[in-house]
Amino acid sequence: MRAIRFDEFGGFEQFKPVDIPEPVPSDGQMLIQMKAAAINAFDNTVRAGYVAQVSPPLIPGNEGCGIVVSGGGDAFAPGTRVMLVGTFGFARDGTWQEFLTATADEVVKAPENLSDVEAAAVPVAYLAAEMALNIGCGFKPGMTLLIPGAGGSVANAAIQLAKVHGAGRVITSAGREDKANRASELGMTDVVDLSKETLSEGVMRLTDGKGVEVALDTIGGEVTGQALASVGANGLLVQMGYPAGTTPTIDVMHLIWKPARITGFNMYFQPPETWAKAWSVLLPLLAEGKVKPVIDRTYPLEEAAEATRHLIEDRPFGKVVLTL
Repeated sequence: MRAIRFDEFGGFEQFKPVDIPEPVPSDGQMLIQMKAAAINAFDNTVRAGYVAQVSPPLIPGNEGCGIVVSGGGDAFAPGTRVMLVGTFGFARDGTWQEFLTATADEVVKAPENLSDVEAAAVPVAYLAAEMALNIGCGFKPGMTLLIPGAGGSVANAAIQLAKVHGAGRVITSAGREDKANRASELGMTDVVDLSKETLSEGVMRLTDGKGVEVALDTIGGEVTGQALASVGANGLLVQMGYPAGTTPTIDVMHLIWKPARITGFNMYFQPPETWAKAWSVLLPLLAEGKVKPVIDRTYPLEEAAEATRHLIEDRPFGKVVLTL
C-alpha cells in the first residue's frame, strides 16, 4: 500500500512516498481505509526533529477520515465512516497511509454532512479549541476574547466555537490584507490587520483601551508578547501553539502591574473523559452546520512534501488536506 514516511530528520523533502505492507489488526483493533488526512504544523515539527520522543522512520499524520473495513464490532460496522485522532504521527505511525489500524477510542463517527476532506480537518483543531476554551480559558458566555491568527485551523475553530458558545466579543488578527478580507467574508467582524497596525494597538483600539479578558494564542513567537499586551486588568493569556517560534519576548510589566497571568494548554494531557465531553459538544454542532472547517487546498498523498511546505511557508487561510 502507499504511504508517506520520513526515514531521517530534515527538510520537507524527507516526506517521501513508500510502498509498505498493509497492516494487520490485532485483537481490539479495526482496519481502516483512509480517505483523507490533514496536515498540521505539528507534523512539520516532528519531521524536523523537535519532538524528543520521536525516532524515524515514521509515517506522519495526526488526524484523518476513513472507512472501517473490519474489526469494529457493532459500534463501527464495515463501511462506517470515521474520524481519527490520537497519538498517530508521533507515538505510532500516522494517518498518511492507505490503511491503518485503530482502537475504538481513537475514532468517532463522521457527521454525514461533512465531506471526507472536511471530516479529516476536524479532530485536532476542534478538539483542541473546545478543550482550550473550556479548561484553559475558563470560558463563560459574554466573555471578551482575543484569538489571533484567523487563518490557522485551531484559531479558526476556536473563533467559531467561542461565538456559538455565546462569547460577548471575539477579536482576531490576520498577517496580510487578503487574509483579513477573507476573515471578514467569513463573518469575523473584529479583525486586526497586522499589515496596518500591531496586534495590541488593534485590540486596544477595538476595546477603547480596556483590553480583552482572555487571549488564546495558537501562534507563539512575537505574537505571544503582543497577545499579553492585549489583555486587560487581571487578564489571562493561554498559550497552546508555537508555529511562529518557541521563544517569545514579553514585557513583564504586564504580569506585575495589570496584573496578568500566562498558562499553557495541551489537549494530549487531558484525561479520556475530557475528550469524550468535548466530542459530545462538537458532534451535534458539526452535524447541524453551526461550525465547519475552512479548507484551503487539497493535495494527493504523493505530494505531501509540497503540501507541508505550502502550509508552513505560504501560511494559507484554512486547512491543507491530503487525499487518498
